[in-house]
Amino acid sequence: MNDVIDSLPAERQAKIAALSQEKMQEMIAHAATLTDFRKAVGKTQAEVARELGIQQHAVSQLEKRTDTYVSTLRRFLQSLGMTLELSVVAQNGVRIELQNFLRSQEVEADVNVKAVPAHSAAPVTKPARRKAGVPRKQAGNA
Repeated sequence: MNDVIDSLPAERQAKIAALSQEKMQEMIAHAATLTDFRKAVGKTQAEVARELGIQQHAVSQLEKRTDTYVSTLRRFLQSLGMTLELSVVAQNGVRIELQNFLRSQEVEADVNVKAVPAHSAAPVTKPARRKAGVPRKQAGNA
């Protein structure tokens, strides 16, 4: 296919590239799953796996999950050339960016990050881990 496109006049190649980019943006805008995002940017599970340093079946499992760590989701999306940003939308419609979930070390000094007052969002904490050997029902009481 690339050989055919390469043999076309430059104008036609540019038009094909523009239409391809437009279709990719449309697919991304309508993506509902991680699989949709991956397919929209034209990557295979094997390509994403190589970039993440994991096996292909792990990418397949990740795409099927309904729950995952934010860091895992961030790395997956970065492998697709995308950035994850998290915010909360209050009942009154105010958008509150979660500072501890912003692009932390990846944020360059010139990126415009909106400041959020400390009182506007409660800190997000990890749930307490169960004590080893304590059944789940007793873990909260231990």
